[in-house]
Amino acid sequence: MRKIFLFTYFVFSIPYLVCSQKESKFPINDSLQYLIDTANDLTFEYKIKESLEYAIKAANYAHELDNDHYKSEAYYLMGYNYETLVDYKNAEQYFEKSLRYAEQANDSLLVLWNNNGLGNVYSDGYKDLETSLVFYSKATELGKLLNDSKEYMTPVINLAWTYIDAKEFDKAIPYLEEANKLVVENRDIEGYCEVYYLKGRLALSQNQHAKAAEYFKESIGIAEKHNMLLELSYLYEARAEMNEKNGNVAEAYKDIKRFQEYKDKVYNKEKLKQIEIARVSFNVDEYKRELEVTKTENEYQTKMANNNRIINVISVASLIFLFATAFFLYIGYRSKKKLNDVLKDKNKELVEAKAEAEKLTQVKSQFISTVSHELRTPLYGVVGITSLLLEDKDVLEKHRQLLGSLKFSGDYLLNLINNVLQISKIESNKVRLAKTPTNLFKLSQNLLNSFEYQAKSKENELILDVPNDLPDSLNVDSLRLSEILINLIGNASKFTENGRIWLRIKILNKEKSTIYIRYEVEDSGVGIPEDKKDFVFEKFSQVDRESNKVEGTGLGLSIVKNLLEMMDSKVYLESNEGRGAKFYFDLTLEILEDGNEQSVNERNNEGTNVYRRILVAEDNKINQIVTKNLLGLIGYDCVIVENGFNAVQMVKKEDFDLILMDLNMPYLNGSEATKRIREFDKTTPIIALTAAELGEVQEECLAIGMNDIINKPLNKNDLRDIIAKNLIP
Repeated sequence: MRKIFLFTYFVFSIPYLVCSQKESKFPINDSLQYLIDTANDLTFEYKIKESLEYAIKAANYAHELDNDHYKSEAYYLMGYNYETLVDYKNAEQYFEKSLRYAEQANDSLLVLWNNNGLGNVYSDGYKDLETSLVFYSKATELGKLLNDSKEYMTPVINLAWTYIDAKEFDKAIPYLEEANKLVVENRDIEGYCEVYYLKGRLALSQNQHAKAAEYFKESIGIAEKHNMLLELSYLYEARAEMNEKNGNVAEAYKDIKRFQEYKDKVYNKEKLKQIEIARVSFNVDEYKRELEVTKTENEYQTKMANNNRIINVISVASLIFLFATAFFLYIGYRSKKKLNDVLKDKNKELVEAKAEAEKLTQVKSQFISTVSHELRTPLYGVVGITSLLLEDKDVLEKHRQLLGSLKFSGDYLLNLINNVLQISKIESNKVRLAKTPTNLFKLSQNLLNSFEYQAKSKENELILDVPNDLPDSLNVDSLRLSEILINLIGNASKFTENGRIWLRIKILNKEKSTIYIRYEVEDSGVGIPEDKKDFVFEKFSQVDRESNKVEGTGLGLSIVKNLLEMMDSKVYLESNEGRGAKFYFDLTLEILEDGNEQSVNERNNEGTNVYRRILVAEDNKINQIVTKNLLGLIGYDCVIVENGFNAVQMVKKEDFDLILMDLNMPYLNGSEATKRIREFDKTTPIIALTAAELGEVQEECLAIGMNDIINKPLNKNDLRDIIAKNLIP
């Protein structure tokens, strides 16, 4: 929702409310005004941390003056800054504190601002439209009493907007008419544009499409004339929705393209703001906590100084009065009690600081997750195109070697990103185990085969040792087990040249429905010194072996350690420097009944002569090329569309055997497109394509009607398997 923040019109005009103060207080008053003005200026430059520093100092001075007006202004600035940081909990706290002092100071304008600010918190932050209407209504009533149409205009528009969002259109009409008069009276271009946008939405709700089109056209004309990027983005989006309802698909598509164009421009315009906000969100709370600790220490020092003066007076008095000694001990006792109280307060502050640090860790994890996702998307193009070129038999051998090196580098970078993301998720407790029936022999064989290129480049021999009586189907989290083995085999490969790497499974004990197994990964490499055996399991640790030119972040063994702890196991290490290393761990697994079905790979090896047609919804041009060529290699024809809206229209017009649906696309994403398709097509299999962690989105995808999900970058064999698994015979 587009909200007009009253702070846009914040012009500090401070009445002289401190006339009764002593003459010596006026320099503090001048300094206070400077702090308020500076904090306000820094807010509009998005220097949030600096603005908060000045606002907090202003609040301290205001309390020294005991001036409710200044207190209210300082706390309003804090609330507005936290609202900018999207920290609605703190924003609500400071708006309420500012409102309390504004009411004590009988300052109607500050009361109006704070009610409007609280309305924004409940509307934009908590999505509680009913409560936000209460605050906007209070602000509107105050605006009438102030006889200031410019201040009155903002909450009136917010009321109309909120009623429309709540679909209470009859209640929105009188406020919308009032807002129309106010924007004309104040010649407010932005307000005029917003009012016509709201009129268009109102007309659209009443199925008056012609009228809505006129309002949207008028508003778009104003916005384009004044280069109002944000307004243009949501205006074109609203008109596209109208054209779609009218069945005017061509015009809807044009509007969507314009919406995307202005949305991108808004993003570029706001980029510096977002960078600053992201930077500040990591240290604002820490700064606030440090300031509170400093304040407490100063208060403690003041109390101790007072106590010392009392003690000196009592010492002198003890020479005159016989009972001075007893009195002195009594004062000392009270001082110690006060000191204990201070220590209790310090402990409480440390507990609060711990909670803030944990919150900061969650923010960091979210940041790492977002960055990792954005890096994995372009890697799809690098790894995918390289794999396609390696499939081409006409590629020269010298070029094939270069392409092999490029693919290895791409796979290495992708593995590095996955490790960083995995560490972040483990730290934020987002990793959950999901056990599925698994054939450990096939799983181990596939993992070892994936290291074949790396083994050849270092002239290593890979050896798989699995007992014949190992059950075919065991209940285990195959994804987490694969991550553990990949990191252990990758670690062995890094430190081994011209040697051997063994992957073994040993049966320790076997009962009717339970089996106890041991996994071993052993290499004949350089080994690990005795004093480094514990160190290698720490994050970012890397044993110094310059002669081997070891690369990597040192995250792999740390991930292994953490994942095995989640699986109620532990990793062990046996090694001597120069004689190789062996890592092993034990698992207790449930034995499942063996089935008679063929595996997916066995079914695929039979091939298919049936003509199959697949729809691919993908907005990235490079990803379109890679996916189309991969499908061609495994024997499928495909049609490409660039967003969810086009995918829905294409499924309505033509028949497809299967749909590959990217989750992140412009205008209509993959989730929304799937919901619309399932309204008229319940049978065509839909497979989600995503660069995000599967565990984050799998449950949601299956709930809306998707059949399966696969991670990007796509692998030819994985893509072939999942299509064969879901394709209707």
